Amino acid sequence: MQKSDRATALYAALKFVTGSSALSEHRGILIDVLLQALQDEGAAVELEKEALGRLKKWQDDEIALFQAFLKDRVARNWQEADENVMYLATKLQRDPRSVREKATDMGLGVGVDYTIAKAHREEPHR
Repeated sequence: MQKSDRATALYAALKFVTGSSALSEHRGILIDVLLQALQDEGAAVELEKEALGRLKKWQDDEIALFQAFLKDRVARNWQEADENVMYLATKLQRDPRSVREKATDMGLGVGVDYTIAKAHREEPHR
C-alpha cells in the first residue's frame, strides 16, 4: 500500500470508528490507535522529504546564492543565524539542516551558526 493510500485508509477508518455505535471505551482506544498511526504516517512523510532534500545535488546557482547572501555576513545572535538559514531554505526550497551543513562546508558557517560566529569573533585576528 502506498503512503497516500495508507493515509486515506486511516482517515476513512477514523471516520467510520467515530460514527460507529461501538462501546465508548473500545471506540476511544480505536480512535487513539488510528490517530497515532496518522501521526506516524505524517512523521514518516516529513522524514522522507528531509532525506530527499539532503540528498539532492547542490546546483551552481544555489551555491552562487549562498556565496552572495552570506558573503561577509556574521550572525550577531541565534535569531539572526536562524533567520539566515530559514531565508536560504525557503529561497532554495531545501531542508534548513542541509542549508546549515552546506554553508558550514563552504566556510560560510559564521552566517548561519551563532556558535561558529561567536568563536570567530573571539579568536585573535592576525
